[in-house]
Amino acid sequence: TTTSSSSSSRRPRVASRRATPPPLPARRASSHVARAEYSYDVGSYDPEMDGFVPPEVSLSTLAVGAKIGEGSFGVVYRGVVTEEDASPRDVVVKEYKKSVRGRDWYSFYCDERDICRRLVGCAGVAPFAGVAGSDAYLVWEHVGDETLGSVLDAGRGVKGVREAIGDGRGGRGGRDDAETFRAIAAGLCEAAIAMHERGVVHRDVKPDNVLLTSVITSANVSDDDAVLALCDLGGAADFETGQGCDGREAIFDPVYGAPEQFERVGGGGGGFTVGGLFGRGGRPGEGTLTATGVVPHPGFDAFGIGMCLLRLGVPSLHAPGAVKRARAAMEAAKERADAGQDAETESVLDAWARAPGGESCDFSLLEKVGAWDLVVGLTEWDPERRMTLAEALEHPALMKPR
Repeated sequence: TTTSSSSSSRRPRVASRRATPPPLPARRASSHVARAEYSYDVGSYDPEMDGFVPPEVSLSTLAVGAKIGEGSFGVVYRGVVTEEDASPRDVVVKEYKKSVRGRDWYSFYCDERDICRRLVGCAGVAPFAGVAGSDAYLVWEHVGDETLGSVLDAGRGVKGVREAIGDGRGGRGGRDDAETFRAIAAGLCEAAIAMHERGVVHRDVKPDNVLLTSVITSANVSDDDAVLALCDLGGAADFETGQGCDGREAIFDPVYGAPEQFERVGGGGGGFTVGGLFGRGGRPGEGTLTATGVVPHPGFDAFGIGMCLLRLGVPSLHAPGAVKRARAAMEAAKERADAGQDAETESVLDAWARAPGGESCDFSLLEKVGAWDLVVGLTEWDPERRMTLAEALEHPALMKPR
């Protein structure tokens, strides 16, 4: 769920053959508008012009196939890239919608393109193949067909996750539920830490943005323990370039987002507005979400990972509606604590778990792994007390059995 400020414009990125080009109009909101209205004889590309990077994938080598998904900002397709003297390779292709509410589509596209280029080669991030054509598509190497969200939404549970990631042991045995949980938990922490080490905070870690993979399906993964890749990076905060670092730009899913990012104004049902854009629409009684202005920090991702692990580890939360209701109940528990009705020392998650609704959940997998206090630490409402991802990796629940 997103809001954002307007993007800067760029001048045309082609050299003119005319001795004296016609005068340019006043700057427009985005460069694609200017190119649509003013054509030039195409000369040679200058890679240094305005920081322009030539497309990495030629449209002549790309065959776009069947549609496999659609989100608020783009449509995703299967594809195949066939280059000279190379075997065809499967890819995933994203085409941005040209009618995105609240902000021009090209600025959203540029945000994702730029951050994907920044994170090429980053462990735990979907491998970016590049731009196809003149900003026609974004292209990633194919490393898997399912997300953590799609598996849980389909009711396939931990078993379905295990099927998607493989046994991770080169065919020598398989993971049980506890080992599958540990693999996903460690993979999420390691992927987010790798991004943080490059100065980037994902800001929108949730099951739909966790691509499940395996060494069998991914030529880009050599580590038997690699099970996932984070995707959908358009909302990431890049502290090297400043992109996405304005705390007034709230980019999150209110089910998985860190609570310090937003506050609910009005309403009274303990629910959340999930509109096409942050803070828009909503059902009666839910209130409106407004950004608090908190600058993005790694704790945003820690909280999202904690909520992902809670949903994975509790079967009754696998259904999308169930986890939404659970988050609303957690907010209600926090309100009771703030009003002095619950012990201030008790975590929000503990208060939710012993309240009606939470007390009927099956926490046996989390208990078997010893991961309840891991999830509690990652979902701490107070960011100053929240467990870091480095601390999470050192938690006994994630230590590999010898």
